[in-house]
Formats: sequence, C-alpha cells, structure tokens
Amino acid sequence: MKKLELTAIRDDREKLLQMLLALGCVEIAEPDELFSDEEAAAVFSHETSELERLKTEQTSLLLALDTLRRYVPVKSAMFAARRDIDAADFYNEADLGVHLELAGKIERIDNRIHRADAEETRENALIESLLPWEPLDLPLEHEGTRTAAVLLGTVPPTTDFFALERAVSDAAPVAQAAKISENKDALYICVIYLREAANALGDALREFSFSASAPKNMRGTAGENIADSRKRLTELTNERVKLTEVIVAAAEYRDELQTSAELLTTKIARAEAQEKFAATVSSVTLTGWVPVPSADKLEAELSGFDCAYELTDPTEDEYANVPVQLNNNALTRPLSMVTEMYSLPAYSGVDPNPLMTPFFILFYGFMMADMGYGLVMIIAALFVKSKKPRAGGMKDLFELMFLCGISTFIFGVLTGGIFGDAPMQIAGIFGKTFTLPYTPPIDPVNGAMNVLIAAFALGGLHIIVGMVTDMVHKIRSGHVLDGLADNIPWWTVFAGIAVGALGHGWIVMIVGLVLVDLAGGRSKKGIFGKLFGGIGKLYDITAYFGDVLSYSRLMALMLAGGVIANVFNQIAALTGNIFTFTLIFLIGHALNLGLNLLGCYVHDLRLQCLEFFGKFYEDGGRPFKPLSVNSKYINVIKK
Repeated sequence: MKKLELTAIRDDREKLLQMLLALGCVEIAEPDELFSDEEAAAVFSHETSELERLKTEQTSLLLALDTLRRYVPVKSAMFAARRDIDAADFYNEADLGVHLELAGKIERIDNRIHRADAEETRENALIESLLPWEPLDLPLEHEGTRTAAVLLGTVPPTTDFFALERAVSDAAPVAQAAKISENKDALYICVIYLREAANALGDALREFSFSASAPKNMRGTAGENIADSRKRLTELTNERVKLTEVIVAAAEYRDELQTSAELLTTKIARAEAQEKFAATVSSVTLTGWVPVPSADKLEAELSGFDCAYELTDPTEDEYANVPVQLNNNALTRPLSMVTEMYSLPAYSGVDPNPLMTPFFILFYGFMMADMGYGLVMIIAALFVKSKKPRAGGMKDLFELMFLCGISTFIFGVLTGGIFGDAPMQIAGIFGKTFTLPYTPPIDPVNGAMNVLIAAFALGGLHIIVGMVTDMVHKIRSGHVLDGLADNIPWWTVFAGIAVGALGHGWIVMIVGLVLVDLAGGRSKKGIFGKLFGGIGKLYDITAYFGDVLSYSRLMALMLAGGVIANVFNQIAALTGNIFTFTLIFLIGHALNLGLNLLGCYVHDLRLQCLEFFGKFYEDGGRPFKPLSVNSKYINVIKK
C-alpha cells in the first residue's frame, strides 16, 4: 500500500469524488492525524454532506422495492446475470426525483392497505362478537324503562336453562329469562326484570356463574350492526383491490427503482467519504490508502486536477492501521475466501494464498479421488462461471471448485474410481465385464497403508514449507537469528528421526535435540539459563507429531468416499434392473457427493488454518475498503 495525502480546490470536490468512485482503488481514511495537530485543527474543519437525507431517500426506494417484491414477485434464476448499464446513464440524476416520488406513493398505498387490513380485522372481530346476539330483536343501547331493566350476559354452555328460568322466577316473580343463542363456549341469555328486584336476581344468577357481557357503545340491533360491518368489509375489499392494482402497475418501473437505489448507494458512499475530508474555505484535504499496482492509474487521473498530492510508503508505526488487499492472480484468487474466512494477514505478515493454493487443491483431490465426481465439479463450476457471477463469494467458490475438480479427476485416474465402481456394476447387470485399460497405481482399499504413508509424507512436506516460510520471512524482516534458530534445529531432529528409522543410529536426532534446547534458551540470562532454558521447547515434538497425524484424514476421507460410493453401487445392482439401478445410483451418489464436497472442504480448511498457518501466519489484517461502486442489481460499464 501507498499512503495518499491530497489537497485539492474545494470547487473540484464533487468531481474528485466521482473520479475516485469510478477508479475504485482508494480507501479514504479518517482525518484523525490531521486534527490531532493543534495548528492544523485551527485551520481545518470537518466537511459536511447530505448523508442523512440520502440514506432516508435510499430507504424509501428500498422499501418500495420490497413492497413490489411482496405484491409482484419475480422469479429469478440462482445465477442470473445482472443488468449492464452505461456509466453516463447510471450517473444521470434527471429521473431520480420522479422515482423517489413513485417510491413515496408506493409506500403510502402500502400503508393504506395495512390500515385497511387492520380495520378489516376489527370488523371481523366485531361481527364475531355480535353473532351470538343476532337473534335478539332489541336495540343494544336499550337499558329498559324507569321500572324495568334489561340484562344481557352468558352462562356456561352446560347450564340447565330450565333450572335457571325457575331460579329467576323464584327470585323475582315478574322477571323473565330468554335464551338468545348458544355455542360451545357459552349460553347467551337476556333477562327482563323489575329494578326493585335487582339484588335478589343478582344472587340467583350468581349461582349459575352468570357474566354480564352486553356489547358496549353500539346503537341498533346486533343484526343491524352486523350488516353495517359486512358492508364495510365489502368496501375495504374493493379498496384493497384498487390499491393493489396501483402497486402492480408500478412494478413495470422496478428496474428504474433499482437503478436509482444503486445510484443513491454511490451517493451515500461519496457522502461518507466527503465527511472524512478536512476543509478550509477554498480547499479540501484527504488522506487514504492506494494499492501499489493502482498508484500509476491514480496519478494519471489526478493529473487532470489542480491539486497537490504525495504517495509515500507507510512507516512501521502505521502498519497496524494499513489496510490489507491480497495480491492474487487467477490461480490464487479463489483461495482468498479461505484466507478471509480465517483472518487476513497482518500488513507486515505473509500472503498465504500462493503457498496454500497448491496444497489446498492437492489435498482436496486426494480426499475426493474420483473421475466422475471431478467431472461433475468441473461442469458445475463452468456452468456457473458462464453466468458471470459478481466478484467475491460465489465466483471464488466455483473457481475453487473448478480447480479442485481437476485435482479430483486426476486422483480419480490414479485410483481408477468412476463414481466408485459404477462401470463394473453396470456391466454386470448386462452380463458383461468391465476393466480399466490400465492398472491404477493407487488402491485405497487394499493399499490403505501406502495411502496413509503418502498422506503423512504430504503432511510433513506441508509443515516444512510452513517452517521455511517462517524462516524466510523473519530473515527478510531483519530477524536472522530468530529465523534460523526457530527452524533449523527442528529440521535436524526430523532428519535424525528419519536416519534412525532407517537403522543408521540416532546421533543426528540427539544433535538436533541439543540444538533445540540451545535455541530455546538463547534469550535466557547466564550460562546455566542458556544451556538448559530451552528444555521445555523439547516438548513441542509432541505438537509436531500430532500435526503430522492430522494428515491421516487425507487417507480416511479417500477411503470413506470410495467405499460409500461402492456400497451405493452394489445396493443399486442388487435390483438387476438398469432403471432402478439408475434411480438408486443418482440418489446415493448425490448424497455422497454432497457429503464429500462439504467434508473435504472442512478438513482441507482445518489442515491449512491449524497445521500450516500455525507455523508462520501472523493474522489481524484490516480489509481494504476502497471508495467504489458496490452494486447489487446492475453492472456499471463504460462504453
């Protein structure tokens, strides 16, 4: 990275931001360093922008798009390509106001539909509460006369109504109870009585768990109120239909609303960058970071501005704040998703992608090891790549699948696996035999021990490469003694173990162990400390032994995937019918392929992140986030 410090004429601010946005290679930093200087702080002020207004406008457009998505869903393919739009048309704001007005209209209509839904819910609830009283031909607001009163309420549905009638007559001889309706929840009754007998009647009704429940604040009969509510429901339904038609009609402007939303995304990015400017009355100043490969392109663009700028290397004190961008080529770029999943390297550290790429692809193919599965992976990856997915996640995933598919196919050739032993089983159904035109050099089932030894050898090589990387990085950083002392003694131990295992004595290993002890105690004080201070480091040999054993998973997954594939083939072949064989074959191998795609990825990832990265990797890098067009719906292109 290069540190950019730039001062430009304030009138060129918008033009400068537009250029940086289109260039997409400059991360603008907070001006904390500038404002920490008292003299500079007295001259400069923070630049302001319309950030809040822009965010509000974008929210309005996004809400409108979400509303259209709910009312007029669009079926989109999983890997559908985004629309291309010319940069000149994209940055033309002539129709932005019209689209914002349309978005506001859609939002208002959607809110009215929601209010209608709420009102409909209330009307339905009212109808439900009035239905039990519909047979009552008496205004609900009627409370009786001066001497007589009307009481509406409910009793439990199991109540003996004739017993209730007798109790009412006994308590108030002139009173009369009438059953209005009943359902599984309650028995609805109406009692007419003399007001002077209210207390006695209340005591009698209490014995039957009577509960007064007359509808409140209503005029007219229950039937009349139900009719009014049903009429209102019809009106609400008609209104909703008309409002929905307006929203559906607005769906033809979906693409335009998406484009305006993307435009506001870029305007928000510019406004956020603008607020990081330090400004005077006539100038603006910014600091930021630009990748070295893009520096020439930036300088060419800045030549068209009246500005002063400087590109410098960051100092060691600034390393913690320098953003990190991995410098990848077509082969190593897909591994960025693995590195970023773990953690970006520190700016002063090592980019692991070039070192990890051959091992990741090799290990993946070693574990999958099937020509059929490799072809499926290659075809699937090429299909997705033909859809031109956007850079990042999906694109990197399928580019990695393509590379791993090639490796899987090559190891499939070495093991002779074609969807397990599918060709032989299919030939057997037709009474034929099938043999490969060559003898596979690897037999995962009968030669499992050889495969295990090969896995350990690859693991040892993997670990050694990590240690060499650590040594070279420390030497290049000026820590020559640390680079040599932390690694060469262990290589001597490893060589000594190999020599001893071959029957040539253990002297080399003993020398290596002494070197490990001396190297581990080199920072101790005194002769005794330097001689014996590193004894504890000898325990690390168990860690290296455990690391090497971890690579046994390479053999385990190769064996498991092949055996499961063969089992499904054998089950399918038991039917003796090619059609049922095909059905079982497709289901079984789809499951096995899916399981292996995930399993091999996870175990490969573990070997890289723990066994490999643990030898040299320094993480903690901050991702590089340049000011750029980050679109979701469209591709902005220059004609």
